[in-house]
Amino acid sequence: MDGITSVTRTVNYESKTRAVDSKTPVSFSLRIREVERNLVRNGSGRRENLIKQRTVASPAIGFEIPSCFLAGEETCRGYVEYALSKTIIPSWIQPFILPQICKDSNIQEGKRSGFIVEAQVEAVKETYFNNCIDLNDYDSEGRRIRAEPDCPICLQEFGRRRIITKLRCCDHSFHRDCILTWLGRKPSCPTCRDDIHNPRPKKFTQKKVYFD
Repeated sequence: MDGITSVTRTVNYESKTRAVDSKTPVSFSLRIREVERNLVRNGSGRRENLIKQRTVASPAIGFEIPSCFLAGEETCRGYVEYALSKTIIPSWIQPFILPQICKDSNIQEGKRSGFIVEAQVEAVKETYFNNCIDLNDYDSEGRRIRAEPDCPICLQEFGRRRIITKLRCCDHSFHRDCILTWLGRKPSCPTCRDDIHNPRPKKFTQKKVYFD
């Protein structure tokens, strides 16, 4: 790998609000699920190798917003930004959820009783590297690995317009959307059940050398 070609970051924020017996008008309880992926993509952009994936789920992270900081949008934003900086939430995620938290805070402003906003955050960071060689396309004997004609998850043909992702742990290929959705639920290959975080050691066959 020659180096990083691009980094993409996406954050999904979903929240619900319920009333609580509290003098503080708005409290927040955040649960963060952070996913980091390293991938190698070939020049055409149609095939990629998932080199590494790491998933970290945090416990509930809470903080309160006193009523004096709900007087204006700028004041609220400044306090929330400060409150987030004191949490364990990764710094790259904070700017994504800051506007959402301020929006939820303003919705509750002016209500008499206290409210708690419970938010679920999924943050995905994908780092792409240059494709110097087509990783994992050959086995230990130097023979090219044949790709499956269909995606084992959706059972549809790979086609030419969809990105194909191959797992480094076992060399099985899938539609990108299919395998990323699967890995969001189970960190294992749907074909062979190999754990992507702790793959089984690959077996290498020693080549025989003949002398005259």
